[in-house]
Amino acid sequence: MNATPEQLKMIVESAFAARFLIGDDHILYVNRATEDMFGYSAEELVGGTVDILLPEEARARHPALRADYYRAPRRILLGVDKELRARKKSGAEFPIHLGLAPIRDEDGRLFVAVTVFDISHHKEVERQLVERANELQLANERLGRFAYIASHDLQEPLRKIAAFADIVAASIAKGDLAEAAHASEVARASALRARELVDGLLAFSRQVSTPPRLETLDIRREIESVVSDFSELIRQTQARVVVSVPPGVLVEADKPQFERCLSSLLSNAIKYRKPGRTPNIRFFMRGEPELALSVADDGIGFEPKYAEAIFEPLRRLHSFAQYPGTGVGLALCRSMCERHGWRIEATSQLGAGATFTMTMPQGEAAPKVSPLKASA
Repeated sequence: MNATPEQLKMIVESAFAARFLIGDDHILYVNRATEDMFGYSAEELVGGTVDILLPEEARARHPALRADYYRAPRRILLGVDKELRARKKSGAEFPIHLGLAPIRDEDGRLFVAVTVFDISHHKEVERQLVERANELQLANERLGRFAYIASHDLQEPLRKIAAFADIVAASIAKGDLAEAAHASEVARASALRARELVDGLLAFSRQVSTPPRLETLDIRREIESVVSDFSELIRQTQARVVVSVPPGVLVEADKPQFERCLSSLLSNAIKYRKPGRTPNIRFFMRGEPELALSVADDGIGFEPKYAEAIFEPLRRLHSFAQYPGTGVGLALCRSMCERHGWRIEATSQLGAGATFTMTMPQGEAAPKVSPLKASA
């Protein structure tokens, strides 16, 4: 049974893809999907040229492409190996695949049936896959560097454990219990150091391989919670901590990771204080042009040339005996920021304190952040 013209029209009208007919470069007919896709009514399109559906830069190339197609009309699908874009009535551009098929009527006149597929969703999925692949590659590179550094750092405590275990055995054999007790204590301290390094390795590997679980957080409330957790250390060191962050400034972030980063920054600000001096620490924000949270201290600081190196896992500027710690706190901060699409930077001068700033870009591709209110 052959379909009637009315049935054929119904089939075209019910299609999900945009379809229209062109004759002499003018639009003769459009289906409902074309109106929905481009935002024009059929009355606005029929009788006009296809330029109305093209981005500005494509309109200059269109006459040459049209002439080339009409010299050798054929069924063809465009946009597969080279990006092709169309333009909505609103001015928004979007990626498409474009199908062209020549049709001749009984008099031999040539028309072109055009099919347009909006591939915005596919492009977004592709972008996300590429982004995820890049994240995984970056995470693997970090873990590789971290594993190398960790294995190097673990050699020292493990060497001590082995050496002083031999001393313990020898001391016991000759009845020197004092030497055996000392050697046992050194071996125990080295074992604890090795355990700290392993714990740091596990914490870092978990964070860089786990996608952040975003929720809306009040930044001031999170800072106050972390400061409360450090209340005993703050009391012992008599540290002065000022939170110059107004309430109600919101950010989309992974709560445990954000809190861990704030804890690391506060812990370092207290740890690297000047000997015999009361540490002064301040949390403050700016809202333009990007939302940024800073933690500033008046501690020992560091040379500017180390501003990047300090974010490498297990990278230490001071010996473990001077300043104990796992050496992964700042690396976890950078990992957290990168996973959220943020940035973290450090500025300092030796002996003049340090400032760590987390910048949270705003926009469609960035975490949702509330406007910064007037500082409290």
